[in-house]
Amino acid sequence: MPFNTALSGIRAANSDLKITGNNIANASTTGFKSSRAEFGDVYATTILGSGVNTIGGGVRLQEVSQQFSQGNISFTENELDLAISGAGFFILNQGGDQLYTRAGTFGLDKDGYIVNNTNGRLQGFGADINGVIGGVVGDMQIQTGNQPPRQTTSVESALNLDANAPVLQRSGTTITTDGNAIGVTQVGLQTATTSTASSASFTLPGGGFDFNANTITFDLQLTGASSGNNGTVSITLNTANGVPANINNFNDLRTLEGVINGQIFSPTSPQTPIDVLAVAVDDGGGNYHLEFQALQDGEPAQVTVTNGSANAGTIGLAGAIGAGTIQDNSGTPAVSNGYPLQSIDVVGPNQTITYTSAAGQTASEIASEMNGLAGVTATATTEARLLAGGYSNVAGNMVLTLNNVSLNANDLASLEIEINNLSTSSLPGISASLDTTTGDLVVTSNIGDDLLFTMTSTDDGDTVEVQGNPAVPSQTLEADPSNDGIGAGNSLASLNGIVVGGEIDLVLDEGYIINNPNPPAIGLYSPFTTTSFQPFVINQFDPSDQGTYNHATSVTVYDSLGNNHVMTQYFVRQNFDPNDPLTSPNHWLMYVQIDGEDVGDPDTTLPPPGNLAPTRAGFNLHFDSNGALDALLSDDILISNWVPLDQNGNPNGAQGPLNRLQGGALPIVTPPMNSNFEISMDGTSQFGSDFAVNNVDQNGYATGRLSGVDLDDEGILFARFTNGEAQVLGQLAIADFANVQGLQPAGDTMWAENFESGIPQIGTPGTAALGVINAGALEDSNVDLSEQLVNLIIAQRNFQASAKTIETADAVTQTIINLR
Repeated sequence: MPFNTALSGIRAANSDLKITGNNIANASTTGFKSSRAEFGDVYATTILGSGVNTIGGGVRLQEVSQQFSQGNISFTENELDLAISGAGFFILNQGGDQLYTRAGTFGLDKDGYIVNNTNGRLQGFGADINGVIGGVVGDMQIQTGNQPPRQTTSVESALNLDANAPVLQRSGTTITTDGNAIGVTQVGLQTATTSTASSASFTLPGGGFDFNANTITFDLQLTGASSGNNGTVSITLNTANGVPANINNFNDLRTLEGVINGQIFSPTSPQTPIDVLAVAVDDGGGNYHLEFQALQDGEPAQVTVTNGSANAGTIGLAGAIGAGTIQDNSGTPAVSNGYPLQSIDVVGPNQTITYTSAAGQTASEIASEMNGLAGVTATATTEARLLAGGYSNVAGNMVLTLNNVSLNANDLASLEIEINNLSTSSLPGISASLDTTTGDLVVTSNIGDDLLFTMTSTDDGDTVEVQGNPAVPSQTLEADPSNDGIGAGNSLASLNGIVVGGEIDLVLDEGYIINNPNPPAIGLYSPFTTTSFQPFVINQFDPSDQGTYNHATSVTVYDSLGNNHVMTQYFVRQNFDPNDPLTSPNHWLMYVQIDGEDVGDPDTTLPPPGNLAPTRAGFNLHFDSNGALDALLSDDILISNWVPLDQNGNPNGAQGPLNRLQGGALPIVTPPMNSNFEISMDGTSQFGSDFAVNNVDQNGYATGRLSGVDLDDEGILFARFTNGEAQVLGQLAIADFANVQGLQPAGDTMWAENFESGIPQIGTPGTAALGVINAGALEDSNVDLSEQLVNLIIAQRNFQASAKTIETADAVTQTIINLR
């Protein structure tokens, strides 16, 4: 009977409907692979085979064949949506089972593992801290917490140093003025006095003296004026020379004064003018006198009035002349630095120039003038101490004046602050520093101006003691408002001041010397000996002076705590002398500082504590005639004495150095145990072009937070952090099988390996026959809906036809049963 045959057809059609319906239902399932029903006919057979006219027994479902053709790639905005373009499967660890899928809908779980929607962990090859990808398959994980900092252990610098750069450093000698006048503490009058001869006081009106009928004469003489016109002038006073007939008031006396001065400055030949000035002085109460003053203040000249005649008593001269002469030599200079007029010869290769400094000229002024001489560079500084033991300000009423600027602080510590606050305004270039050992206040002019100290106080006995050159005595000013005298050796503060002059540092270019100071025994210079002039490198490297190095570049480095620091490399061209075997062509020195601090190994030859302090780190770079770095002659560059400091200049707690004396050496161990790092200059050149930074990089970084991830088509996973770093976390692994249709469906668009599929062939995307990765994309289902709908119709017709077979067989059977 054909019932069984028809039933097999119904079952086959029903299976086809289920398979087609499943395909249609998963038309939008990411990574879904459609299935196809594959049928075979059924024939009855015996052990000896089937007969020639064997009738088939129906149909059976041979295989539900999965179709692993490529689905369309749809791009999304999720970086962890992944699609494979080509052969292969993502590998998942699902609770210990290894499953495979083409559905790349991935995200992160709470632990940072990359998982699918059923928490299957994506598998790949992990990378170490240096980004080196290993060969062991494991769970792919992204650390979502802070990225720990990494200490700098390597800096790479590839530069071009200009082959035409000049040699900035030169050889020379230096000498510091150390004569017996340098820095001596000088005390003397605050204000210079003038040599003056004064008449006796007289009253006005002038006793009826008539200059119409009478004439007064006298001689006025100036002697000993080193800077003025000495000599004698005869004075004649009468109305013919312009004197009023009677001297009745001060205006008349002023007219008389003018007549006298006219004859002083324009005397009768052969007499010549003298540097004296007549001044009429109102003493008050109707009393007056005449003064004859030398024009030059502070000069101990002598002014003399002699040979008076007629009634000179009218103008206060008669009595004094009668007793002999009126004379005065009280001119006294104000206090100065005490430097004498002195000449010096500057001898150069081609000429000798004599330079003369004026008496009392400041060190700053002398240095400025000497800088105008060929082959000479001069700088000046002045230093004075306010001695703690000689400073007395009992009630806080002292006013100390420095270079005519009043200071109101009541103690030396407060004076330090007040002076430093004025160093850029009313006290330019002047600073103060309290010596914590002695308590003295050290006042410095960094441009070499004189330091002038005066003092006033309402409290008797207040003192200030100043010392310049410590080899000579200090000087003390004492207040005496009670007018009861001052202590032995002190000077009266109301009249006197203290001045300290500066010293001058001279740098002489090679081929220049100075000699023949005149006068030879006093003044600015000590007698010259073979040790007076010391060898000196002119324009020696100074990181604070851009004129002492040819090139510089900086890069940020990191300590073990992730703190950033600025490392600066300075490049200085070195001199080459073909006659000096100790020099070589194409030679540079590279100096290194971090945060402006030296990082060279200590110099153990220095006395403590200098034997522990960092020195300047300098390294030799040599280039061959083609401009390439000569690695054999150049130094290996190890920074081995860097102590990371905070903003206040104190150690910040990060790993410290291990200098070479303690065993620091290359290569740097991993993980690092100290702050040492290596600088590689590979790729650095010396060509005849501008300085250029081709590459400066280092391997450290600060703490960072995850800001994003990227995958390339080879499945390499990059993590981007807020500290600017991008770290390789690993590489995706994908698998392929010899018989992909043999894979066992495991649900949720995943398959499992079985005997039919063969073992997985695991590799990285883009290798062998494996496909590549599209990040931010998903593979659509490969179901063709139009095809499936047609298959649905066909399956339905097959079902109906098989059912019709049963209906027909039933009718036949019924006919047979109804046979009589």
